[in-house]
Amino acid sequence: MVLSTLAIALIGLLVWGHHMFISGINPYSVLAFSVLTLAIGVPSTVKTLGWLGTLWGGHLRFSTPMLFCLGFVSVFVTGGLSGIVLGQPLMDQYFHDTYFVVAHFHLIMGVAALFSIFAATHYWFPLLFGRMMHDGLGRWHFALTFVGVHAIFLPMHFLGMAGNPRRYADFTSFDFLTPLMPLHRFITLAAYATAAAQILFLINLFGSMRWGRLAPANPWRAVTLEWATQPIAQVYCGPSEYSGSNFRMQNQPAD
Repeated sequence: MVLSTLAIALIGLLVWGHHMFISGINPYSVLAFSVLTLAIGVPSTVKTLGWLGTLWGGHLRFSTPMLFCLGFVSVFVTGGLSGIVLGQPLMDQYFHDTYFVVAHFHLIMGVAALFSIFAATHYWFPLLFGRMMHDGLGRWHFALTFVGVHAIFLPMHFLGMAGNPRRYADFTSFDFLTPLMPLHRFITLAAYATAAAQILFLINLFGSMRWGRLAPANPWRAVTLEWATQPIAQVYCGPSEYSGSNFRMQNQPAD
């Protein structure tokens, strides 16, 4: 996982030319940037398989942080698949500057990052404030956000396939875009609903700071050292050397 992360960071520095496929740059440069862009899918796949392999056979507890983690994997894969399409110069000539690119970019760089932030907030909130965030509000927030972001960005792929350009203030002046207006209205309503769902998160976040249930010492049964309530004299094992039936903190000796 560490090596795949480093590979993504390294290759990510070299793929900037895929934004310029239709700018008239040298065709050999286009080929090089295309190969590099598609190559970044290899370490990304390694990471995804690592996540799925960790989940496979695990004793999962579908707490709110876990739900957001699973949602992150979902949108990461969904957005990444469209990147394979855009990494091919011939396909990019058609999809460039359309809503297909908007959907790809925002799923990867926007929604995936937000899901990670929500997961981390729910997970470490009790460590920071000594109280638990409300689980019911957290689940409703996840469900509404998960459905909402897919309702926003998945239809954008179809807009891109229909040739709908981005950065246009008014689509009604173009006859070929007129049949797509109902889809734009649906996306707009989904965006408003998803934005409204974030009010649940804000209520949960700030309300739990004062009225949340007092958190136990280790609410998630985590073995990592930030949850240790006693002075750490010695570390006996790694953070991943446990299963659901073999729970032991890193600073606890084996029986």
